[in-house]
Amino acid sequence: MNKVALHVASLIVMVSCHKICFIGSEYNPQSGIPPRWFLPYKDPCECTAIRLGGMHIPASSYSQGAPHYLKELFLSEDSDEIHAYFKCAARATCLSPLGMENGTIPDGRITASSGDYASCARLNNNRAWWATWTDANPWIEVGLAESTVVSGVTTQGSGYTLFVKQYKVAYKKQASPDFEHVMDGDGTIKEFIGNTDGDTPITNLFDESVVAAVVRIEPTEWHKGVGLRLELLGCHRE
Repeated sequence: MNKVALHVASLIVMVSCHKICFIGSEYNPQSGIPPRWFLPYKDPCECTAIRLGGMHIPASSYSQGAPHYLKELFLSEDSDEIHAYFKCAARATCLSPLGMENGTIPDGRITASSGDYASCARLNNNRAWWATWTDANPWIEVGLAESTVVSGVTTQGSGYTLFVKQYKVAYKKQASPDFEHVMDGDGTIKEFIGNTDGDTPITNLFDESVVAAVVRIEPTEWHKGVGLRLELLGCHRE
């Protein structure tokens, strides 16, 4: 068998140890198809680190299970970044309050489309954020000190008769100028069911956690007006 034949279906192998995954490329030089990057697990959410692999083995010798193909090369030593990249389900351990209620997030990082009390939009605060009556597309956003894993939101009404019945969540990554929306499991923008009164907190978890530097709540339906207090849930990246 000549050298070309030996490399017709070759793999740069990945091995996994303690959930460290080594990415590889599948390449057939006679097919004219560009190399394809892949991971050893069908579920890449099992990986805690992704590194570049090395050895060549025939495709028929690959026995670690069905590979997960990628559209691009992706390397990371950060499990939270990996979970966000592959849109893994939020982990139960990543549901800590991120600082709205306890004041860790300072007033200056809370802004809104209208109204003068954005910084009052803290869960269980004795005041709340109220959007102006003329604001047709209200929003309130929270800036995080660094890229943070966000897994859900707890919302609460104004303490009076105003509350948000439905809302969307948008977020912005550290280096991005654009917002993205939290998506549903079928790839559509998720619309969350909010509150039914002015006082009872309601928690909604995302289908998939996101890594964000800014989180924006976009009310789409409300009772008598937009009145909101909130907390973000997630965990800080180590």
